[in-house]
Amino acid sequence: MKKILFYTDTPNYGGAEKQMELLAKHLKLFGCSVSLACGAYSVLKRRKSELQKVYEHTYLLPTIHKHDPRHYTQLKKLLKTGEFDLIHIHLWNPGSCRYAFWAAQHAKIPIVTTEHDPFELGGLKHKIKKMCLAKSDQMIAISMDNFRHLSDYGDNVKNRLNLIHNGIEADRFFDNHDKASLPVQKGDLVITCIAELHKRKGHRHLLQAFKRLQAEFPTLHLMLVGAGSEEKELKEKYGDIPNVHFLGWREDIPQILKASDVFVLPSLREAFGLVILEAMASGVIAVATDNGGAKDIIEDGKSGYLVPPANSERLTEAIRTILTNPDQKRDIEKTALERVSTHFTAKVMAKKTAKVYGKSEL
Repeated sequence: MKKILFYTDTPNYGGAEKQMELLAKHLKLFGCSVSLACGAYSVLKRRKSELQKVYEHTYLLPTIHKHDPRHYTQLKKLLKTGEFDLIHIHLWNPGSCRYAFWAAQHAKIPIVTTEHDPFELGGLKHKIKKMCLAKSDQMIAISMDNFRHLSDYGDNVKNRLNLIHNGIEADRFFDNHDKASLPVQKGDLVITCIAELHKRKGHRHLLQAFKRLQAEFPTLHLMLVGAGSEEKELKEKYGDIPNVHFLGWREDIPQILKASDVFVLPSLREAFGLVILEAMASGVIAVATDNGGAKDIIEDGKSGYLVPPANSERLTEAIRTILTNPDQKRDIEKTALERVSTHFTAKVMAKKTAKVYGKSEL
């Protein structure tokens, strides 16, 4: 049994942290015991009981923020116990977790890293990042965009770089038969977008497309699931459009997707787009912008549609094509379902990750 320590210095609980839990859960199938070390931030402290159900051990380090040097001292002390064969550092942004690289090097323990949301760093941050990556035995990129970005750090990085897509527990969406409570009538058409209400998610372009489509499809409804900093502005500008529903955060995502006819993720920038997989696994055709992981997930015209970011006209055309070609829609949804079950499950992700652990000097 390989003993793995997951580490992150994030103060949040979002997509990257959920993927960590999912990976830890499924790595057990491949002979790995996974523990977690993270900062003792309020959000994570509140989730301690849930974390303990997933991880073999949970270590909440007494740190205040990601710059707190106690990340180094506390992690080094933990690694020096000899309890772990390897540390898997999860970078929630490209400048995070830098203390962990030095702590692991001092403890002489192999390092695997996963980049969850890479973007360009400049100046001193870029130099520090390059130094950190040089200490990694193996690196994991979650998309081809991510892979190319990390490759720019030098040829020696490419030799240690692995592409492993995020995955989902597909059965949770395949086998869902419960119904969601939504403000629609039987026979209405439903477009759903599940995303934080933030400018980089591109909601305004979807709302503009929806406004155009209403004249052609009077029973069309738009469900916006999520909350965030742009909520007030979006409601003020687009809230008077008929059949637009701001649902806030919801727990019944599988049920909402099952009730949908089309799923749209109009992001201007997206690291991966896990919710696209959830829609496809629910048997719902997906339209996403041509960036980040969406290009890896969707084969344009075969398992969904890709459109340019910030282009409401192309978004309108894609949705119109779907709504006016029901036979083609069913064929695409079937192909998408098969694609998720073959390439994008949590089990596939864990199996590939366990192989990467095997490449490291344990």
